Amino acid sequence: MVKKEIYAAVDLGSNSFHMIVAEINNNQLHVIDRHKDMVRLANGLDAKGYLSVTKMDEAIASLQKIGQRIAHIPKSYLRIVGTNTLRKAKNAEQFLLRAAQALGKPIDIISGREEARILYLGVAHSLPSKQGKRLVIDIGGGSTELIIGEEFNPLLRESLHMGCVSYTKKFFADGLISQENWQKAVISAKRQLVPIISRYKSLAWNVVIGASGSMRSTAKVITENNFSHYGISKNSLPKLINLCLELGTIESLSQLKGLSTRRLPVFIGGLAIITALLNSLSLDEIVSSSGALREGIVYDLSGRLHHEDIRQRSIDKLVKQFKIDTKHAKRVKNTIDNLINLSNISLTPSQLEILDWAAQLHELGLNISHSHFEKHSAYIIQNADMPGFSTQEQLKLSVVVALLRRKIKKEWLQKLSKRQRLKCIPLMVIFRAATLLNRPRIDYAIDLKFLKINENKITIGFKNDWLEQHPLTKEDLYAEAKYLKTLEIDYIFA
Repeated sequence: MVKKEIYAAVDLGSNSFHMIVAEINNNQLHVIDRHKDMVRLANGLDAKGYLSVTKMDEAIASLQKIGQRIAHIPKSYLRIVGTNTLRKAKNAEQFLLRAAQALGKPIDIISGREEARILYLGVAHSLPSKQGKRLVIDIGGGSTELIIGEEFNPLLRESLHMGCVSYTKKFFADGLISQENWQKAVISAKRQLVPIISRYKSLAWNVVIGASGSMRSTAKVITENNFSHYGISKNSLPKLINLCLELGTIESLSQLKGLSTRRLPVFIGGLAIITALLNSLSLDEIVSSSGALREGIVYDLSGRLHHEDIRQRSIDKLVKQFKIDTKHAKRVKNTIDNLINLSNISLTPSQLEILDWAAQLHELGLNISHSHFEKHSAYIIQNADMPGFSTQEQLKLSVVVALLRRKIKKEWLQKLSKRQRLKCIPLMVIFRAATLLNRPRIDYAIDLKFLKINENKITIGFKNDWLEQHPLTKEDLYAEAKYLKTLEIDYIFA
């Protein structure tokens, strides 16, 4: 009997928190359980970009409920992602620590473009595969993602800083739906779209899919008020807009047939964005879809567990683009594996992944300049579009690479939280040792005996008189001891 694989995905959106528990059979997702809370996290951001304690407490209360439901899911079958508001919040780390305790697993903050990729994956699996190119649009609480793709492959993806929560808060804070407020909101959304219009129109599409709650609720209101039998279109949307302007206030939108009380407070901001999209991209109609980010997370997780990890494809692309010496990268990786096997510590799967990726990408910057190449490598890794990677993964990877040789650049360590630094230090020590020992760039035996990593003391041992036979490496190790002393770490070798 084939054992069922049960996955869980949690999407901490700017408007709603979503959870699904699901299994995949024959590449089809079957939802076992789902939960949704309209937390409206974006409303908790103040003018300076800080998330209020009150909103954090409300969010944690929601996550505690979700945490209870996913407690039995193995961590490798569970992923929790944070989107626009957690990308923007200056005190996000404070919230993330509390959220991880409530959920039992850390949260991955993903970039807007990565959010778009995963979203498309979820939507594509819910649609017929023979549609040709399609434009998928998701209006979240704080951002809007637009993706042109074909079958399961995204071809063009962008994330724009406009969402139903943020736009309602910015343009309709007084609760009034006036002609002036409405025009300001629509024009602002159109300005966001200007830089991408020509690229999207040149690629073209056969069908337009709306994947968000804003899209689905707007389509429902249109059909239930008999403006159209087909949902959002260039003919039906103006009728809804006129009615909203006649009602005049957000509170009065309760008179709209089909509009839920939960969607009502942010409906008008989403409607302004939809209007700008239809006008700017010359759309005739938008078809609603049930697929969304959380479904995409599950399909992405399944790929990772069944040797279809898109992160490795991202690595391979950079290796090819920057003509990295893969033979030398393999040498460094083999030495890393040897050091880990001989060490007194146990690394987590995520730490092992960071070292694997670092070995493959650390010389990426050599194509730019040999001088301080590690700095160039780290900058590219931190800022590149790397599908599959969370922003934290890219940050930790960039820090390990930035610290691979010579003086310890403390400004890079300061980019990490205290918790992240503690996990990064042993990775840095192992990676620096592996690259140092492979400085000759040749295949030769490195007779390692042991590696002991303690809080303020590193001891690396070699067999027989190997070190005496390699005096240049011994000098490099003396220099390494001086570098690590700046972190108050004693480095002993023999």
